Amino acid sequence: MMRQTVRKMISRWVLLLVAPLLAACASPSVPDQYYLLSPMVQPVSPAPGETTVIGVGPVTIPRYLDRSTIVTRSAANRPEVNSGYRWAEPLGENINRVLMDNLDRTGVAARLEVFPWNSRDMVEWQVVVDIDRFERQADGNVNLTARWKLVHFQSGEIVTAAKYDKVSTPVDQTLDNTVIAMSSLLADLTAEIAARIP
Repeated sequence: MMRQTVRKMISRWVLLLVAPLLAACASPSVPDQYYLLSPMVQPVSPAPGETTVIGVGPVTIPRYLDRSTIVTRSAANRPEVNSGYRWAEPLGENINRVLMDNLDRTGVAARLEVFPWNSRDMVEWQVVVDIDRFERQADGNVNLTARWKLVHFQSGEIVTAAKYDKVSTPVDQTLDNTVIAMSSLLADLTAEIAARIP
């Protein structure tokens, strides 16, 4: 009789412990939301007779940003990983593709090539970009800090080397508008680069 009472008590405790877990598994999970940076430069037709071929890359980003989850900052030295909010493709690839698309829209090149390319691609100018910071900061502004250089590909001469460090203020603190602000900064960076291409 004593054993049966103990077994019933154990069974009740097990049910009390397991029930919340079963309820959590049964409740529908919120699906992840996916984002992409987008080109924002207004398209311009290339000049008649334009023959310049531009190669874009390599483009590097810090390792803490090189993840599928979107990173913002809750303090100067505290990156915050936003669970459930993800990039739809690797961030470095997305940035490279948007830079190429933005450059294409400026009309400064007859053709663009993505790094790495080969000698048959006839690349004349190479754009290299190293991004140091690219996320929403604790004050709500999005910051893009990058070092970029324009290289004459055949000679290897660095014609221009510059630092870009600007902020954009999103309409609000949602990640939707944060990504829009990030895209606008990439467009501004592209315009700065395009203006220095001979």
